[in-house]
Amino acid sequence: MKKIVLFSFLTFCSFCSYAQASFSRPQDATECSNTFFKAMLDEDTNMLNDILSDDFSIVSFDGQQVDREMLTQGVAQGYITVDSGMISSTRTKNYGDVGVITGTWNVRGKIENNSFQNAVTYTVVSVKKGGSWKISTVQLTPVR
Repeated sequence: MKKIVLFSFLTFCSFCSYAQASFSRPQDATECSNTFFKAMLDEDTNMLNDILSDDFSIVSFDGQQVDREMLTQGVAQGYITVDSGMISSTRTKNYGDVGVITGTWNVRGKIENNSFQNAVTYTVVSVKKGGSWKISTVQLTPVR
C-alpha cells in the first residue's frame, strides 16, 4: 500500500512540475503573435516550436526567407539573439480561423555577431489549427 501511495505522489509531483514549466496556449491571433515576439526575446525554442506551424516561414529584414527549422536552430545555437524588443501600434484583422496582425517592433539584437537596432513593421499571419493558434508566416520590413 505504501508503494502505491508513494508512486501516486511522485506521479502527481511530476505532473505538477510539468504543468508549471509549460505556458498557456494563445487564445487568439493577437496573443499568438505576442507569444512569438516574447519567445524571440526570451530565446525560448520550446515556445517557438509550440506556436510555429509546420509550414512556417519568415521574411527577415534583408528579404531572406527562413523556414521553421532554420529559425529555431538559429535561436537555439545563439546565431540569432534579441536583446530587447518592444511592439507597438498592433492591429488585428480576424477572418474566422485566420488572423492578420500588423504593428511595429523596435528591436535590438545580433545575427551572427552582427549587431542591429531597427524599428521594423511586421505582419504576422496566425491560423487556428486543431484548436490551437499557430504562426504561419511573419514578414519584417525595416522602417526607413
